[in-house]
Amino acid sequence: MDNLCSYFLDLVQNSIAAKSSLIKLFIHESDKLAVEIIDNGVGMTDDEQNRALSPFYSSRTTRKVGLGLSMMKMLIEQTDGIFHLSSEKHKGTKLFLQFDSNHIDLPEMGDIGELIYMISIHQDVKDFIFIYQKNNEKYEYHLNKIKDILGDALQTFSVMKALIQSINDEIKIMRGMI
Repeated sequence: MDNLCSYFLDLVQNSIAAKSSLIKLFIHESDKLAVEIIDNGVGMTDDEQNRALSPFYSSRTTRKVGLGLSMMKMLIEQTDGIFHLSSEKHKGTKLFLQFDSNHIDLPEMGDIGELIYMISIHQDVKDFIFIYQKNNEKYEYHLNKIKDILGDALQTFSVMKALIQSINDEIKIMRGMI
């Protein structure tokens, strides 16, 4: 994976596979980059959490290996970060990641707008909240509010382009890039 958004999408797909009705993704940028992915899916036992960190384990039936969590943990270790996974069976999972924003091995962020859109149009995502925070500014995206406004138009090419651009512009403004 060549950017962080690719990692995040893979991790969110774990939440989708866990039959979550609500997925939350928080990104907080400062001298550290903190990311939280929280879901209310089926959760994991302590034993399942330990196995989930192995690249040779997957609960998915579509592939024999589970690389998302193990690759993320490896990236965190490589960049002197913090990795914390907590889960409770039938209650959900919380993943906390923290990176040194200036570490030479930290991949670029990637296209956040595209990440949010890809999650939003996934047929199994019922509700999704994305919050991006930098310093004292905050951008919030609530999928159910977007669905109320756009309905089926969310799936159209023109709306896709506009929504991705809008999200990226908001984040660029907060980063001081516009």
